[in-house]
Amino acid sequence: MEQGDSHADLYLRLSLDREGKTAIERQESDCRAWAARHGLVVRQVHVDRGKSGYKDVARKGFDAATRAVTSGVVRTLVVWKLDRLSRKGTAEVGPLLEEIGRVGGRLISVVDGLDSSLPGDRLAMASLSEWARAEAEAQGERVRHAKQYLRGRGRWIGGQPPYGLRVDADTGRLAPDPDTALYARLIADEALAGKPLVRIARLLNEYEIPAPRGGLWQVGSLSQLLKAPAFAGLLPETEVVWDEERGRRKYTNVVRPYLDPETGSSVVVGEGIVTVEEQRLITAELESRTRLRGDGTKRPARGPAHLLTGLLHCAVEGCGARMSKNGTSYVCQGVRLGHTCVGARAMATRVEEAVIAAFLSRNPKLAVEWERSEVPQRRTLLSAAVERIWVARAPGRGCRFDPEQRLRIVWADARHMQ
Repeated sequence: MEQGDSHADLYLRLSLDREGKTAIERQESDCRAWAARHGLVVRQVHVDRGKSGYKDVARKGFDAATRAVTSGVVRTLVVWKLDRLSRKGTAEVGPLLEEIGRVGGRLISVVDGLDSSLPGDRLAMASLSEWARAEAEAQGERVRHAKQYLRGRGRWIGGQPPYGLRVDADTGRLAPDPDTALYARLIADEALAGKPLVRIARLLNEYEIPAPRGGLWQVGSLSQLLKAPAFAGLLPETEVVWDEERGRRKYTNVVRPYLDPETGSSVVVGEGIVTVEEQRLITAELESRTRLRGDGTKRPARGPAHLLTGLLHCAVEGCGARMSKNGTSYVCQGVRLGHTCVGARAMATRVEEAVIAAFLSRNPKLAVEWERSEVPQRRTLLSAAVERIWVARAPGRGCRFDPEQRLRIVWADARHMQ
């Protein structure tokens, strides 16, 4: 018997059922018990916490679990209940059942007592998937009505408030969190003073102030916090667009202040860390540092002043952060943010000389143009030829810089590595 025949993978998805009957722990316990009764060893457990089975959101656990069974790594995928797998109906479940059956695998729904390898059970799964979709649509409509009711009364509509704030149990409105409001205000003051987000993150990490979800602060999480409508005491709303292909609403990643449909004004849901005007100033400052490119991505408004900033990456295992110039050296940004990475560091002149030499040896016809160019033009030439440059740590203090040991250049055409 091959390993795929004797092993099973489990897929678990977080449920908000108040009685806790579909909590992750309960799902895993029941699924493991089923596997044990049928003589199967659990190979891997795939989990999506707080992920909708109905909305179009990324589910890494779902992707990994279905890939394992459709690729033949395991023959059996076990879920607690079919609606844990998906609430999108036969549009998603149907093709998945087809693919699983094609490779000789099977999907097991423990609570429903269904096995997709049995023809009658497979038909039942298709029917249940449509019931799950209809239930999700009805539930979504009820949730929308409930949120509309709370919005009309200036109350928080659910979800985790921004860092520094909490929901008052008596009023249902936002109020400063006594444990984190002080640090949230510090972040706001530093941003109002024009401090770069990387420096604010490093300050917080140096003083071991944990980020909202634990761990270390990042530039992205700071930007998201400072721009969040609720950080200024305003009710947020996720932008929704109409998906023509699927014929239904689709949530985007854009969060903006909710506007009262009658007055057209923002709805205040309590006390924020900053005022609306302060947030406007912070947002304007942050936006001034970026520009929108033609492909829709944002990049710094002012190009890097140094030749290799953005091209160099730390080669320390598990890091991979970009490197930027600090003084006379290029330094891992993870170190600058106060992360645990021991960090690569290299003298700027030595790295630049080695990269330029490698570039010109591959592109000798550009030598004249290179000599006549300034840093911005040289960066353009390099960016067209180089995908990234990995920089390893020095083997010891005082060691002479050796490009062959310290640098690995990945060329954009992927045909040559050095």
